[in-house]
This record gives sequence, structure tokens and C-alpha cells, in this order.
Amino acid sequence: MNRDHLAPQLAQRWDIVIIGGGITGAGILLEAARRGLKALLVEQRDFAWGTSSRSSKLVHGGLRYLKEGQLGLTRDSVRERQSLLREAPGLVDPQSFAFGDYQGRKPGRWLFQIGLAVYDWLAGLRGRHYYPAGEFLMLAPHIGRTDLKGGLCYVDAKTDDARMVLRVLQARDLGGVALNSRGRTTTAARRRHDNGPCQRRAIA
Repeated sequence: MNRDHLAPQLAQRWDIVIIGGGITGAGILLEAARRGLKALLVEQRDFAWGTSSRSSKLVHGGLRYLKEGQLGLTRDSVRERQSLLREAPGLVDPQSFAFGDYQGRKPGRWLFQIGLAVYDWLAGLRGRHYYPAGEFLMLAPHIGRTDLKGGLCYVDAKTDDARMVLRVLQARDLGGVALNSRGRTTTAARRRHDNGPCQRRAIA
């Protein structure tokens, strides 16, 4: 959409205008539309052009939060991960991780297994497993073998972050419009609103 066509859209009265077409902006647009607001998102480049296309690609519960004793945050994170795995198959998929257990290296096997047990318990699943050295080398044949005692595997999740943004922007029957100046327009079944003055409304 060029600037000549963008101007009339911006001139309309909107309940909320969101600047930036990354995952944060897309999420705000979706939530605003769910609440019946006449919402517009504007992006100067391609959607998900910036940070949202350069993330780690991981959808994880955050083992580091658990390490810091933040059980509530870890619980909420892993439950959100499980929700995304259920609701967006093919977009959010399981991702296995493997860690070698070496003689004298911290954290040791038992401490790591306890942490992963709590991690799985908070998510309501059992995705961890310990392998002796021979079996672990079959899974990860290129790791160092000196002092290797075995290895641990556990499951988190991964996503295509740019596709995730586009999926959120393409939600239907909720209301809301997303525009950019690179030729793309995503409309989510706009609802009719009167032309009254724009009202400032907070989204809790």
C-alpha cells in the first residue's frame, strides 16, 4: 500500500492505533480486536521485519527462571508453551535438547535431573530422559568424549517467529486492520463502527 492510499486509512477515526508490525504490535491488535475496538496497526516496512524475525526461534518455559527460583513465572511460561503446541501445530513444534554429563562438570546429573523433573511437573508432562554414554553418543556423535558419563535430553518448543507474526495478523472475524507501506494489507473482518470521536481506552 503506497502513501497515497495509506493517508485515507489514517484519517479515519480509530479506537486504537498501533505503531509497529512485530509480534508485540500484532498481539496488541489481536487483543484489541477481541475486545471490540476499531483497531489499526501500521508498519513502515514488512511485517515482522525487525526483532520479531531475529529471535532465538524458541518457545520455552525458561529453565533460567527455575534456576533463579521463580517457580510461578516458570509455571506460566511452560503452560503457555503447551497451549501454543496444542493450538498452533506446524507453527509451534517440539524441540529436543541434549546436554552431556561430564565428570566434574556442574550442574551434575542429579541436580540437573531434579531441575528438569520440576520443569516437566510444572508443564504436566514427562519429556526428560538420561542416557548412558554409549546411547548418548548415538544421539550426539560429534560431542567430546573425554570424561563423558552420559547425557540428558529434554523437550521445549520452537517456532518460525516471522510466520507467527503473520498468523496473528491474519486472525479472522475479530475486527482490526494491519497496514504497511510495502504493499501488504491484512484485514480481519472489520466491524462497523460509528464515526464518533476516537476514545482512549486501556487494555488491561
